[in-house]
Amino acid sequence: MRMIQTNLREIDASLDVEEYVQKLKEYSANVVLFNVGGIVANYPTKLPFHYKNPYMNDDLAGKVLDRVKQEGIRFVARFDFSKVNEVLAEEHPEWLYVSPGGNIINYNGQVHACINGRYQQEHCLEILGEVIDNYPIDGIFFNMAGYVTTDYSGNYHGICQCDNCKKAFFERYGHPLPLEEDVNDPVFRLYDRFRQETRRELFHKIRRFIKDKNENIAIALWASEGVDIFRSESNTALDRPLPEWNYSAGHHVKMVSGSWDNMVTSNTAVHFIDFPFRHSSVSPNLTAVRIAQSIVYGGWMDYYVIGTLSNQDDRICFDIVKKLFKFHKENEEYYTGIESIADACLVVPSKSMLHESGKEFRGIYRILTESHILFDLMQDEVLSAPSAADKLKKYKTVILPDIKDMSPAALRNIESYVNEGGNILATGKTSAYDAHGNLLDKVMLACAGIKEICKIIPQEKGMYLRVRPCDKNVLKGFEDLDIIYLYDDFMVLDTDDDSEKYLSYIPTCMFGPPEKCYYSLETTIPGMVLKQYGKGKCVFIPWGIGRHYETLSNHAHSMLLISTLRNLLSVKNLISVDVSPVVEVASHIQKNEKRQLVSLVNHSGQLGTGFFEPLPIFDVPIRLKVDKQITGVKTLYGGMNLDFNIDNGNELSITLPRLELFETIVIEFS
Repeated sequence: MRMIQTNLREIDASLDVEEYVQKLKEYSANVVLFNVGGIVANYPTKLPFHYKNPYMNDDLAGKVLDRVKQEGIRFVARFDFSKVNEVLAEEHPEWLYVSPGGNIINYNGQVHACINGRYQQEHCLEILGEVIDNYPIDGIFFNMAGYVTTDYSGNYHGICQCDNCKKAFFERYGHPLPLEEDVNDPVFRLYDRFRQETRRELFHKIRRFIKDKNENIAIALWASEGVDIFRSESNTALDRPLPEWNYSAGHHVKMVSGSWDNMVTSNTAVHFIDFPFRHSSVSPNLTAVRIAQSIVYGGWMDYYVIGTLSNQDDRICFDIVKKLFKFHKENEEYYTGIESIADACLVVPSKSMLHESGKEFRGIYRILTESHILFDLMQDEVLSAPSAADKLKKYKTVILPDIKDMSPAALRNIESYVNEGGNILATGKTSAYDAHGNLLDKVMLACAGIKEICKIIPQEKGMYLRVRPCDKNVLKGFEDLDIIYLYDDFMVLDTDDDSEKYLSYIPTCMFGPPEKCYYSLETTIPGMVLKQYGKGKCVFIPWGIGRHYETLSNHAHSMLLISTLRNLLSVKNLISVDVSPVVEVASHIQKNEKRQLVSLVNHSGQLGTGFFEPLPIFDVPIRLKVDKQITGVKTLYGGMNLDFNIDNGNELSITLPRLELFETIVIEFS
């Protein structure tokens, strides 16, 4: 599917419907995401609490819907119930969010509504019912669902103190609402649970209402349950730490496909530069990378603009979007029903509110990608699900990047996986915290073979890990490297007697003046531990190896991670691609169509914060094992038939003549 979201402004009510639809066709779109209601009703609503677009003279949504249906374009209705018009807000203060200081949030005449107020609890259902009863929509997308406590300028206004929240929280937990977000406050931890529970309860209430009216309406939302389309964004933010996370589209698509069955993913490439600069686009080359990643991992094409496609002041991205959407239209069959061939899986930490492990995840993601190791993603909450055992057994190795708290169910599933022959690489403080954010005195993952956390040495300048001669006998590639810098919290562990210990900790040493830059103390404290557990293994790295790489991309941390995976956990490159680390590699099979796809995405255009046209790469050798008779090999983006050789009975050898933005090589089997 190829979806265009034209996020209409009030003044777009006068749009030319015919021109609007022709633009969608020009972009090869077969789905449109269109503003219907919530903040502004773009149809003639009869409900007194639904603010009608003052620029609309007739039925805008209805006219567009009728016309796109004629063209075979599906219509997803966008709703935003997070805010109400200030006139309605003045009449119904009981609907509103209230800050700890007793203030409401009025942003450009739109006032934040609380999810526990009547507007979101009841009136939103009446709005949805009015639309579903009168318009043959195909789907519904909810914008800004949940507790919206930050305005569009990025100002955080605090925990809602409205009467509805106060009453509901007290009835549920017997405490007054906390005034501040403090993870060390047990009442706030209860409040965090309250937010999750009330969000989930309201969503399922809305979902049941929609499906009871029309079970064929698809629901799109960023949510792990109850949705048909998991919709995510690749976007840019002014205050986000640099560098740009240029793998975001692949990350989002892979996370959904590796975590939940019977759910499609649509990752939208956002046209504009953050909220304050919605009329200026990001680099077309960044947009191209985002869309290319969605293509090769089997996600929906999705592009998002403010306004319409006809009234943009910055159109620099449009040619590449049209080109890639057209390519997908012509080649969609190859990217449908695909399955990853990866036998390694990286778990995605989701509990960033209490435990920020994102840098650890991104650093490891980069190392794997730059080393051309194929891997899937799985959301950490899936580890606790009944489906976890079946999902885990697909992989030879699972990586836990600083997954600080793990439920009893997740621990059991991981331990069973290792006992039956799976391998685990755990980093940072994985399983060393409880669900409330409290540090424990031991690592709870039994397969790690750790009796106790003796102490945590806080991040400090001048610390190292020694790669000893005995380590080099096992960890290959360290002939010219004896030391690795350590700048992170470091857990000192008491391990099982039969655990294998690697690397030795060097405490803080002098780093100035030059005459004093030497160290004399090397301890026996290990920087990495391996435990045989049943038929499998667990390697535990008690510090943030991914955080180090994400910060400075130092060779030592990448070398250590890759050597650990290859030499201790037997992880292999399933496809040999002799090409620069700036090229991302993916591979999928299409069982029904008897095909294997090998895809490459060229990231060479990224230079610091700039995204430029990628440099072409020539004559890329690719080797992989095949177990079927090959009838042909071709490229989709370049449109070429390729010569190939079979060596040693089952080793396919191909040379890709030219790689520009991306390429997919299709291997056809008899």
